[in-house]
Amino acid sequence: MANNFLAVLLICFVFSTQSQATEWTMHGSLKNESAYFISGEKRWDKIQNKLELKPEAVLANGWEFRSRALLWYDAAMDIQGTRSPDLTHSIKQHYRTTTQLKEAYLLYSADSFDLRLGQQQIIWGKTDALRLLDIINPLDLREFILDDFFDSRIGLVAARLNYYPDTDTEQEIELIIIPDAKPSQTAPTGSRWALNTPTPPAGFTVQTLNNEQPNWSVKNTEYGAAWRGNIEGWDLSANYFYGWKDSSNAFRKITPGIITVQFKHLRMHTVGGSFSNAFGAWVVRGELATNLQEGVNAQGTTFTDTVQRKTTVNAALAAEWTGHNWTVSPQFFIRHIKNWNAKLLEPQNSGFWMLGISTDFMHEKLKPEILLLADWAAGGWLARPKVSYDWSDDVTASIGADIFGGSHGLLGQFNQNDRVSFEVAYSF
Repeated sequence: MANNFLAVLLICFVFSTQSQATEWTMHGSLKNESAYFISGEKRWDKIQNKLELKPEAVLANGWEFRSRALLWYDAAMDIQGTRSPDLTHSIKQHYRTTTQLKEAYLLYSADSFDLRLGQQQIIWGKTDALRLLDIINPLDLREFILDDFFDSRIGLVAARLNYYPDTDTEQEIELIIIPDAKPSQTAPTGSRWALNTPTPPAGFTVQTLNNEQPNWSVKNTEYGAAWRGNIEGWDLSANYFYGWKDSSNAFRKITPGIITVQFKHLRMHTVGGSFSNAFGAWVVRGELATNLQEGVNAQGTTFTDTVQRKTTVNAALAAEWTGHNWTVSPQFFIRHIKNWNAKLLEPQNSGFWMLGISTDFMHEKLKPEILLLADWAAGGWLARPKVSYDWSDDVTASIGADIFGGSHGLLGQFNQNDRVSFEVAYSF
């Protein structure tokens, strides 16, 4: 609640100084996002009517105010009947209406630095579809990873300083302090987008203790720093972040007939960097994120041996070709656990292939695209074809699908959640 209180204080401050503002603007969009399950139990997944508001103000003495809020009502939760396990009353309440303040911060711009104070999204990294360095903001995973990151990132109250040294090469230094530590929000237990949980052995019951997760506290503060520069055509970055892992680890204790589980979020250090460069029609991009002391779930019988601390290396390499109105972008992701042992519940090496293809016709009005994501370790895959049409500068419409394959792993577990989607948006 502390972050919401501070965000409200910022908004009140802006309105109290509105007479000093040299410019006040309001942009946003009104959108309908609908999706219908075509595998498993066929029903509406969502009929979401979403309002996006982006009020901004230019204040006195170099200060600006920027914000972004999302409000929506999902009519599918009232059209579909209430039933167990995937559409209980509590699950419907979770999906029916939402108000999310994504950003509300003050920006001060000077010749050599920018300072942002308040709730914001801080985006690192150069990869698409999956996140390696882009770990600062947790995600709202109510629709797994199908929602756009711009909408699924959860805003954090932070202080961010971007300094631009006066040197011969283009450089930037970024410092971040986040007292507002939060975990990612997973889909409700029992819903169609909830992650699979292991079935307890016969004769055992599961007792779940209260979750331990970070909150607004000095001891939970997260820190980060980044350097970015352009050296001989190469866009480079070096990144460091000390924070909480967005997903929790499952600490377990097994006694006769009872498995006691407590989910905890653990701190870890992330060190990495990125690069990109253009070579004619090609752009080459890469990213590395090494997590130090990351918690990894393991086999065991006590709270002390069911989670091990490991160093994990996460890397991505991508190439993008553009020509003749076509863009083709293959990407390769790999995760490697150092000092792996057989008790760990993850393989030593895992990762994904990704391929994105897009083009346009009719003077850039008709835009077909497809994204393919394959889990080369567990065998699952996801295909996301989509066709969008720009009716005008303000109105767009699209139709698409989310098709899952396989039966294991992060993607294969949703092989009964294939859906078609429709979207109409008006921007103002």
